[in-house]
Amino acid sequence: MQHDFNLHRLGSLTVDLRCVDIFNSNDTNATIFGYRDLTSHNTGRRTFMLDLTWKFNEARSKYRGSGAGDKQKARM
Repeated sequence: MQHDFNLHRLGSLTVDLRCVDIFNSNDTNATIFGYRDLTSHNTGRRTFMLDLTWKFNEARSKYRGSGAGDKQKARM
C-alpha cells in the first residue's frame, strides 16, 4: 500500500507499507523417513516493511504540465 502526501512548501511525503505472509500460511513441518531421517522445520515469518520518502526542495520545471514547450515551438 502506497500513499502520497503533498505538504506544499515542505515537499512531498510518500509512505509505502508492505507485509509478507500476513496470515502465517507459509508454515512447513516435514519428516521424511528413509535411508536417513530428514527433518525439516520452516517457521513462517511475518514481515512488515515501512518506507518513508520525503522529497524536499524539488526544482520546478518550466517544461512540466500540459502545453509544455508550446512557447518554444511557436518561436521556431
